[in-house]
Amino acid sequence: MAVQDLGVYVLDTSEPVFRYHFNELVGPVRNSWAYYSDQESFINSQHQRRVACFQIPYPYNNSVELEIDAVYDHVDAVVVLGSELHPRTVDFMRRYDREKISWFVCGILNQRLQYSPVFPFLDWFTTSVHFYKNVRPSTLYSLDPYSVKPYTFDALLGRKKPHRDQAYNYFVDTGLINRGIITYVNDHQINFSADNPNQWRWELDGLEEHEGVEWTVDRVLYYGHRMSLSQVIPIDIYNQSAYSLVCETNFNNDYVFYTEKTVKPILARRLFVHLSHQYSLSGLRELGFKTFGGIIDESYDAIEPAVQRHQAALEQLRWLDQQDQQQILEQARPIVEHNFNLMYGRDWYHDFKRPFSRTLLNQ
Repeated sequence: MAVQDLGVYVLDTSEPVFRYHFNELVGPVRNSWAYYSDQESFINSQHQRRVACFQIPYPYNNSVELEIDAVYDHVDAVVVLGSELHPRTVDFMRRYDREKISWFVCGILNQRLQYSPVFPFLDWFTTSVHFYKNVRPSTLYSLDPYSVKPYTFDALLGRKKPHRDQAYNYFVDTGLINRGIITYVNDHQINFSADNPNQWRWELDGLEEHEGVEWTVDRVLYYGHRMSLSQVIPIDIYNQSAYSLVCETNFNNDYVFYTEKTVKPILARRLFVHLSHQYSLSGLRELGFKTFGGIIDESYDAIEPAVQRHQAALEQLRWLDQQDQQQILEQARPIVEHNFNLMYGRDWYHDFKRPFSRTLLNQ
């Protein structure tokens, strides 16, 4: 039976986010809840159940720790929501591994917490699929995933990071620099106002109002819909290249953080090589996806040292470059079709909805 008398503590800065989730998840019963943004009023309140809800700040700061410490002894449960997963985030989770705290994060911890449950909040899956599923599905019709392409792969490396340095240097050293569509800023800052196709390339059709963009997560107008630039599938580039190198945001061994970088080649029905965390491919398979171990050597996924792992992954691109492209595309077809159907068809938000509701209502 759902809890009727629930007191919910939410900071003013997080209230719009949690109100949205409350409205989506728990139905009319939410109208009987009492909401608090004042810490003292919440602590002194009397309710059948009291829950405090927090977002993990990004960039991270310890204000959330102070808030949790202040209310922890006065609540039945603490809910912590995070759409970003980074080393400081994971360190915070491990230090606050407590029985009353439930985590909802955009990824997987490779070593489970001892006391706190961790649930998936695959927000980048949900939001990256949204435009192509609910706003303009016909956009994907422009993709041509199974024809032979002039370039073997794309590697849209983005902003400077060590694993991206390694990838770019590998392409130069092996001569693959001429076999792929490769963009790399090779700097921690980006000047999007300059026209430099070696650093980035805009999608040709449908993209408007990108002037003034400073970060790829900034929102632009794409076919009249407001969305993050990073979530726009590079259709023109994909139609010129056969496979994708995914250089994810992070590459730590303690966790896996999936972003739109992984979603886009899946929606585009592409074979991809993952420069990412240890066990990132294993995590995808746990979610129901298929990877390409029957075509390329994916043992790189389990290699612990990041430099060696990424070297082994990059070697797969060189191997692919030496194979008959049409044959590889046909081998990959059943895998990429399965992955597209799963990414496109699964309600990723529902996977968050059930444990979130149960945690709030103690069901």
